[in-house]
Order: sequence, then structure tokens, then C-alpha cells
Amino acid sequence: MKKLLMFLMMALVAGLLVVGCSSSKEETSSNGDQDKTTPATEEEVVLQLWIHQTNEKETQFYLDRAAEFNEAHKGKIRVDVAPPIIDEGSSYNDAINAALVAGNLPDLIKLDGPFVASYAASEVIMPVGQYYTDEELADYVDSILEQGSYNGELYSLGAMESSVMLYYNKAIFAEAGIEAPTSVEDAWTWDEFFAVAKQLTTNDRYGLNLFMNYGVGEWMTYMGLPFVWSNGGDLLSPDGTTAEGYFNGPETVEALEFIKQLFAEGVVSISPSEMQFEEGNAAMALGGPWIALSTQDAGLDYGMMPYPRSKVAKSPSGSMAYAVTSQTKHPEEAAKFMLWMTDKESTIRLSEVTGMPPARKSAFAEMAEYETQPKKIMKDQVINSAQARPQTPAYPVLTQLFAEAFQAAALGEDVQKTLDNFVPRIERELSRFNK
Repeated sequence: MKKLLMFLMMALVAGLLVVGCSSSKEETSSNGDQDKTTPATEEEVVLQLWIHQTNEKETQFYLDRAAEFNEAHKGKIRVDVAPPIIDEGSSYNDAINAALVAGNLPDLIKLDGPFVASYAASEVIMPVGQYYTDEELADYVDSILEQGSYNGELYSLGAMESSVMLYYNKAIFAEAGIEAPTSVEDAWTWDEFFAVAKQLTTNDRYGLNLFMNYGVGEWMTYMGLPFVWSNGGDLLSPDGTTAEGYFNGPETVEALEFIKQLFAEGVVSISPSEMQFEEGNAAMALGGPWIALSTQDAGLDYGMMPYPRSKVAKSPSGSMAYAVTSQTKHPEEAAKFMLWMTDKESTIRLSEVTGMPPARKSAFAEMAEYETQPKKIMKDQVINSAQARPQTPAYPVLTQLFAEAFQAAALGEDVQKTLDNFVPRIERELSRFNK
């Protein structure tokens, strides 16, 4: 009952949206087979999957791959993919919460990896580890299993990973005689990173782009939190029960002071243009795999370097994943579909469509582009330095406040004071779960 009350307000907001989704689902039931809803046979298990809006090619991949699953399990299991829910203004999350209250959750959902703990604690999704063998799970990269776990149980599996690399303009580096490191082991220290960014900053060019134009949100946590991890810090205690001494601990303060220095010295802009790096107006950029695509389109000759390090090498990770909801009547069949959508073939094909690194080691072994630069850096980070964001049901509050602290540091505000001010709000959120 308590959990129902937690979601009641969201349900009121999203109710109309869910009704709309349900109606259209009847008309355009899935698998790329529009305007048809095939009745199930008596023995056939029919499952529903909700996905959020992605680009056209990625959405088509999900439809095609689900159709292939249905063909391979014809007469036994069929998965209907509902029309994608546009994820503007958290509509997707609201729809899921509303469906939880109404008791009509689909069997499977896609969700953003860092929010697995929130969904698990709210009993939206269920543990699935019992449906997989150790051998099957051993092929996933560690960060995918870390992202999908909460309280020691596996709740989700993803087909694609992600990372943030330090991109560089090859022409600018060649002119300055700077040699880029080529492995995580040889990543620049913060001092080396700052010195190069300072050297390459001119009156008409920044040394670095941090894509602050993405706004104060998940990007700043995704991109910025490894500075804290690399410095030996974290946002919560190891048992996840408190932020005091961690979110505002000396390692976190030192990391954000370094960020503050980058902006104070003028090597990075608080408001870069959307194509600043691609147009040659920044010598380096900390960006995700999608920057490789936009840079190629712009015709810029670029390279990738590993994420700069302090005490240990750390890099961002995490992406969309699949989970089985708590209201399904067919968890074993749903888990089988998750395994199909995250198997080697699926991860390779999805990587080819999105440009994101695969979530399986066997997929990396068959993709030759990850054996040479620049993508070798991406693989090196996914395998050797990737760390999942905190697995806590308080993550929505935690990530928003860290993003605000990152922005405050960039604006030159007092780092320690900002972090101290945010800790009580995180403690209040944690107290809802520390029982």
C-alpha cells in the first residue's frame, strides 16, 4: 500500500498517457507487423515489451530482433513490442509507474541502467538471476552485471555498453607536437591533462569541451563522476546508507575543485556551441561514442584517448537495459527473451546500428574495429576501467544533486559548501530506504 501511495501522484499525471498507449497498442501490435494483432494459440505464451523512443534505426532493430525471436519460438512464446513511448518529460517512467498502480505492467520493459535499483526497490521489476547459468552471465562485461544488480541480486541485462573518451583533434596535436596515450594504463594524470588543455587554449579556441550545453542532468553525473572515483572517492558509503563524509568527502571536494580549476583557467566553456569540437573550436572533448559519429560526419580527423586519471583509472559506463516486471505471469519465458535480446548476435547488430560498444566479451572478439585505434580505447575502458553509477534507490535524487554540484563548481562556487548543503537532502531520501 505504501508503494502504491508513492506512485499515486505520478499515476494521476500519466494516466491519460497510459490510456493512449494501451489504445494504440491494440491497433499496432508489434514486431514490425503493423495493424495486426495475431490471437495467441492455446499453448502460446504472449508477452508484452515496452520500449522508449529511440532513433528510427535502433527502434527498427528492436522490432526486427523480436520478430526473429518469435519465429524461432513459434507456437511457444510470442513477444509483442508496444509502440515506443516518447521519453520527453519523463513520460516513459511515468507510464511505468502508472501501470504499476493500475496493475497492468507489461511483462518486459527497457529502462536506463542507473535506475535499476529504484525500480527494484519499488518492486516494479523482479530478480532474474535464477534463470541464467554462471556460464551465460560470464560473457557479459562486469559493468553490465554491476549496473543490473541491486542488493546482491541480478535484475536487468543490457545489450550495449557505453563510455566517455577523451577525443582530440589530430591536426592540432600534430602542430603542437603532442603525443596522445593509447591505453588505459598510460592515461594522462590530471596534471598532464590540465597542462595540455592549457597549452592548446588560444584566443579563438578552447583546449577542452565538456559538453556543458547538454544541461544540468544525467550527463554531468555520467561524464563527471569518474573524476571522483579516480580520486578514491564515492558519493555514498560502501553499504549505501549515508552520503555524509562521501558526497562531501575530501576526495569528492578535490575532484570538483579540479573541475572548478578547468573553468577558472578558461580552458573549457560553460556554454559551448553544439558542434564546438567537430568544428575545430576545441582541441579536446570528453564525449560519448556518439561524438565519433558526429565528428566523422563533420569530416574532422580525430583520435581517442583514455579518460584522464588521478589515483586509479576509472571511466563512465551504463546504458539502456531489459528487465522483467513483477507483474508478469511468465518470468521464465520473459527471461529467455532478455537473453535473446542481449546475446552475441544481438549485441553485435545493435552496436553496428548505434555505434555503442557491445555488452558481451564474445562480441568484442568478433568486431575487428575494436582491435585498432580509435575504438580500441573504447574497448579498453569498457573491459578495464568502467564503473557503474551507484546502485541505490535514491539515485534519482543523488544524480540530480551531483549534477548541480558539478555545475556549481564550473560556475566557480564554493565546492565544499555546495556539497555540504546537499548532503541533508540525500540523507532524507536515503532514510526512506534505510529501514
